[in-house]
Amino acid sequence: MFLPSLRASSSKLPSAILSSRMISSTTRVMDKAPLRASAETPTPQDLLSKIGRNADTKLEAFSESWEKLNELWMRTVKLYDVGLSVKERRYLLWAFSRYSQGSAPSTFIRPPRPPKKFRGWGPKIQHGVRVRD
Repeated sequence: MFLPSLRASSSKLPSAILSSRMISSTTRVMDKAPLRASAETPTPQDLLSKIGRNADTKLEAFSESWEKLNELWMRTVKLYDVGLSVKERRYLLWAFSRYSQGSAPSTFIRPPRPPKKFRGWGPKIQHGVRVRD
């Protein structure tokens, strides 16, 4: 004996819930907004100096105009040719994406992480002395 009202079925859900659920198997490409001058950064050199981490010296070939900097931002393969490390590339791309979304550099720029003082065992051993058992 089977009671049809106890059966679990997605067909009993309201149609509003079913229509709002969308599943896609394709990748979504993010549209990158171009980098433009703002009140805080009128030139590309100012933007790179505010980003910090020596970006103004490492990317000085691209700091001549916004078109060259946008070419670097849109085609990130060129960052490999400049000779930046992975951390530097990731930080620059993150900073460019925040700036292209309209955020001022003074609101999102942060200094690099300081090196760790105690390596290896964590708080267990510090300066060669066992602190915790």
